[in-house]
Amino acid sequence: MSVSAIFGSRVVLPPSSAAVATKAIAPPQRLAVGGGHGSTGLVIECSSRPQKKGTKHHMKTRPRKTRLSDIRRAPTNYPPLPPLPSEWSLVSDATAAAAPPPQPVQPE
Repeated sequence: MSVSAIFGSRVVLPPSSAAVATKAIAPPQRLAVGGGHGSTGLVIECSSRPQKKGTKHHMKTRPRKTRLSDIRRAPTNYPPLPPLPSEWSLVSDATAAAAPPPQPVQPE
């Protein structure tokens, strides 16, 4: 795998130390990473098919309603709940401190 395949652009590498030792020492070269045309940053693309993460994946793969009967379905209307029996009563902290404790119900 070549360096240009990893970075996605042309990479100019400095000469190796063996080449420098045999030739006259040239001024140091810059390591150019990133193509021309105004792009100055390093571009690394590690995967050709990146996976979707988290919410994006769930939104893409959520079940869709395809049948017309499912698409037009209205929410279920339940009848209202009956009132609570007399043995049940809602008590708040303020009324619990002021009222005496309730007496148990005697079976007849």
